[in-house]
Amino acid sequence: MNLTCNVVMDLLPLYAENMTSDDTRLLVEKHLAGCPDCRRELAAMQAPQPVPADTVTAPLQRLRSKLFWSKVEAVVLTAALILAFAITGIAYLTAPEYLPYSDTLLTFHECVDGTLFVSFGEEVVGYDTHSYSATNGEGYVYHITAWTNQWSRFSPAKNTQSLLLKPQQNEALSVYYYLDGVEDTLIFGKDLYAGGGVITLPRLVLGYYVVIAAVLAVGLGLLLFGFRKHEKIRNVVEKIVLLPVSYLLGHLCIKGFRSSSYSALRDFCAILLVMLPLYCAMLLALHLYRRHQLRKQLAS
Repeated sequence: MNLTCNVVMDLLPLYAENMTSDDTRLLVEKHLAGCPDCRRELAAMQAPQPVPADTVTAPLQRLRSKLFWSKVEAVVLTAALILAFAITGIAYLTAPEYLPYSDTLLTFHECVDGTLFVSFGEEVVGYDTHSYSATNGEGYVYHITAWTNQWSRFSPAKNTQSLLLKPQQNEALSVYYYLDGVEDTLIFGKDLYAGGGVITLPRLVLGYYVVIAAVLAVGLGLLLFGFRKHEKIRNVVEKIVLLPVSYLLGHLCIKGFRSSSYSALRDFCAILLVMLPLYCAMLLALHLYRRHQLRKQLAS
């Protein structure tokens, strides 16, 4: 019995898997001996076939991306909080601690041309001074203060501070030392305020900024409450209201509940340095909270 190629082609899959009877196998092998086309087809069937790779990797890639960005968000949030705490710690360690006046705190050397050379003691880390012409026209007035800080206690090397005072037009020179809450003390020259009662007050500008930030926070909070059902407006207002809130937190970290300062510029810069990482941390925390709320809604 001779088999046609079509019949053999139908039997080849069974033959290749050794699933035919002995009689059928003999007939197929007899045909294969004289048919190169069928032999090629059998060889193709018996050749090892490459296993196709799974090309549907989009879900896995999305999962990897989510895990990666979750790690990035956690690292950024942690870094922002650590930075805010670090700046707060540095600000605390370098905060001025104003020194009471003593004979060893300052020494004076008057030059021939009327200028005055002031040398500070080793305990002095920094000083501040402001000057003006006396209202009675009798001379030129300087007000000086000096401070140390916590950081200097851990630093063995200290540079001696010095100051050169030069009155205008060879006027008489009066130097006062001021301390918070204490009447200014004459330390050199003529007492132009012999009547008493001169006190150098700290600046209150930081208090104005606190009031402005508090008003903005309350106003934006009310606006946020009013537009709580409008998603787009709410999202924008949420990001804006965090600015005054972060400033208030920065002020609390640097100044506590006080707003007066003899070093207003230094304190303001420190507040801004703390404010920035706090703002970034709160933005990221808000983003994570919104995403958590969305997942809860989808799960329910």
